[in-house]
Amino acid sequence: MERMTLKDYLKGKARDSDIALLRRGFEIIGDVMIIDLPEQLMYLKDDIVEWVRLKHKHVRTILRKTGEVSGEFRVARYEIIYGGETETVAKEHGCRFRVDPTKAYYTVKLSGERERVARLVKDGERVLVMFAGVGPYAIVIAKLAHPSEVIGVELNPEAARYFRENVKTNKVENVVKVVEGDVREVVPELDGTFDRILMPAPYNAGDFLDIALKKIRSGGTLHFYTFSGEEEIDNKKEEIVRKIEYMGYNARILFWRECGNFAPRVNRYVLDIEILKP
Repeated sequence: MERMTLKDYLKGKARDSDIALLRRGFEIIGDVMIIDLPEQLMYLKDDIVEWVRLKHKHVRTILRKTGEVSGEFRVARYEIIYGGETETVAKEHGCRFRVDPTKAYYTVKLSGERERVARLVKDGERVLVMFAGVGPYAIVIAKLAHPSEVIGVELNPEAARYFRENVKTNKVENVVKVVEGDVREVVPELDGTFDRILMPAPYNAGDFLDIALKKIRSGGTLHFYTFSGEEEIDNKKEEIVRKIEYMGYNARILFWRECGNFAPRVNRYVLDIEILKP
């Protein structure tokens, strides 16, 4: 059982054609597991729960994803197929994050990306995290680097509540400031400029470029996240640079990479962009 995959476990319990439809992987946040199970495979629910209980004994709740991240609060839709408690505590890079994935967005799949960005932050930098969620980027940066200040802006009241709690839990109150509100309204009112701005909202970060550009210092770095088809990413990079230049700034892509799968041949990408003001 130790090495048996879910597909192996289901052999003999389900049609081969149905097993082939199972989507890749699952996500475990603390003791909550999220699975992507198509409606036509719901007859396998009990077998899947049994496999999870054997393979991942610490999991106490299993959520089936029924809708993608959407709405102004960026929360996906789920149904509980096992257990009941959806609030949990996730751990990464020596940090603890309390979160309820049914109320606020959080994914462990960006843990490596959060560490990558944190390692880029130089001593004394002032950092802004737009769409900050429950605080993973802001808090990991505060823990792994030595910024002078990290401001996280979040609209979702539940996410902001968890963010404030997580700041206290991780003892970074002297570095991280939580601002609850709409990025478009809040960010222009923040004092000064920032050395680094993160925009981890791949669905619509482009709609807020104008706000970020006005608050970044010349020579600062913008971490821009977006979804793109594998064949379109080069065009997407050019499109974003053109958009920034159209707004009157000079842009140079320092680095880019895939940082997660969204759908077949569609991925999440991050672009590290140096911004120079004329």
